[in-house]
Amino acid sequence: MVKYVVTGATGGLGSQVFKYLVKLVPPSDIAVSLYNPAGATEELKRSGVEIRRGDYGDPASLDQAFAGAEKLLLVSYPSIAHELRVRHHKNAIEAAKRAGVKHLYYTSLAFASDSVAEVMQAHLDTEKYLKESGLTYTILREGIYSESYPLYFGFYDPAEGKDEVIVPHADGPIAWVGREDLGEGTAKIMGGYENETRLLSGSRTITLAEIASKISSFLGRGVRLVVATEDEYVKANVGKHGARGEEEFLHKWATTYKALERGELDAVDPLLQQVLGRELRPFEDTLKTTLGLHVSVMEQYAK
Repeated sequence: MVKYVVTGATGGLGSQVFKYLVKLVPPSDIAVSLYNPAGATEELKRSGVEIRRGDYGDPASLDQAFAGAEKLLLVSYPSIAHELRVRHHKNAIEAAKRAGVKHLYYTSLAFASDSVAEVMQAHLDTEKYLKESGLTYTILREGIYSESYPLYFGFYDPAEGKDEVIVPHADGPIAWVGREDLGEGTAKIMGGYENETRLLSGSRTITLAEIASKISSFLGRGVRLVVATEDEYVKANVGKHGARGEEEFLHKWATTYKALERGELDAVDPLLQQVLGRELRPFEDTLKTTLGLHVSVMEQYAK
């Protein structure tokens, strides 16, 4: 009998949650809800879990995907498009109510409750809707992925060989945390924390200027952070590949740095380390690993 339904199990966070959840409970207790079941990974296929079709944009499919679930992990829709994101999340919450889900876990983001960051607004709307839904919930404000640092660090591409990285408005501390640590922690949390909002952060903060210094050391060449105006930031990036080269996206993403200026990501919570019972993976380890993977990282998040 299915007790857990995990959405987004082929994505960056959802795949890590699944990886650890399947070690904690029998595969027969788990189903995964995928937009495209044909795209299931080999790990999912081999695991013995039930694979269901669930499309946030198709409420009827979610009724089938969530059927019988006691606990549902609702991984947020990966986009900065506010209205679309909220609509998809509301569809999933309403489907969870119809399916009789007993506890919904929602993956939010680590910005403040009064955040000025555009990327956080859909999360805040979803959190409010979930709290008013009547469902038992846990809101997990997942920390900023260490793997996503290029998105925050001026879309940094070491292959371009530039010695200046431009960001708008301000620098600020970020409690970076590895995606695998977040996945393991989220899986282990899916058994309690009723009607709570909890932060899963890294164990220390690192500024963008400090990242520039670390990259300089690793690559053996100087890389300097430049805090510029928003217009200068947009001009430096417009026309680049994908959404990160679109003017509308760039202005929206620039609000992230206003949030940094307010100290919104300067928050360290011990919960994740306590849940895992060990030290978290250092940001520097992830930085070394991902310096050659920047393109795939940015295309995953900048949309």
